[in-house]
Amino acid sequence: MSFATTHTATLLKYGGISFIAGAVNHGMFSEIRSVITALFGVCFYLLGAWLEMRVQDDPRMSWANVLGVGIVSSIGLGFFTGGLQHFPDSPDRSVWVVPLGFALSLLAMYSMDWRTRMSINRLITYALFSIAVVSACSAVAWMQLVGQAGDGHSHSHGEAAVPQQETQVATRSMTVTLSDDMRFTPANWQATSGETVRIQLVNAGKVRHEFVIGTEAELKAHAEDMKKPKADHHHHGANAVSVPPGATGELVWTFTDAGVVHIACFEPGHYDAGMRGTISVLP
Repeated sequence: MSFATTHTATLLKYGGISFIAGAVNHGMFSEIRSVITALFGVCFYLLGAWLEMRVQDDPRMSWANVLGVGIVSSIGLGFFTGGLQHFPDSPDRSVWVVPLGFALSLLAMYSMDWRTRMSINRLITYALFSIAVVSACSAVAWMQLVGQAGDGHSHSHGEAAVPQQETQVATRSMTVTLSDDMRFTPANWQATSGETVRIQLVNAGKVRHEFVIGTEAELKAHAEDMKKPKADHHHHGANAVSVPPGATGELVWTFTDAGVVHIACFEPGHYDAGMRGTISVLP
């Protein structure tokens, strides 16, 4: 195989794996865009494998390998690498995606490398041991991350808006959806100075999201603080609501002064991925 062909095949195969990993990172199981990204990844991987098959005289390489084992291999490697990369962002998903990806990659490798495959007894021993180790490590990581998320602390970011007391009544309601493509829907909306709004939050994703309100400068500064190694990523306060996957929450606010109020999610990686928005407060 020439260098150019080798490079192209490798680029396609590992580019495909990266696409699948990216889809896993950003909610493959809930967002159509990520599903499409994963399909592109599988196609890239298969194209790279086909290119290798065209130029190599290897009896192991057949369309059965490319279409069958190749798909399993690409998805397994994508799940494994994607789950590892974004374990801090979505531990509830990564805790099972990482072991599943490892198991799929093991199955694909054994099926493909039939010349050097080990005996079935050795395979079972190795598979049970290695999958158990990966699963145990994933479980430990999940417990550590979920434990950190449980130690919340309060932040107050309300110069342009102040929390409404429970005894006061909202004049209208606004529903905001939180999704795993790291977006608020709507991300930009309006309120009126002096208006009290009941903000109803719906987490349509499979990972935890937050709704934190404050000024742009405050939220940017807080985003930097969250990058520190021992930063607490779970927020409780008058200006913040943490919503578990599939759950709902609400926040009641009185918007005092005209201007722009900013919203953000500070779950690890979500703010940098674009999970932010604005509320324009009209006079």
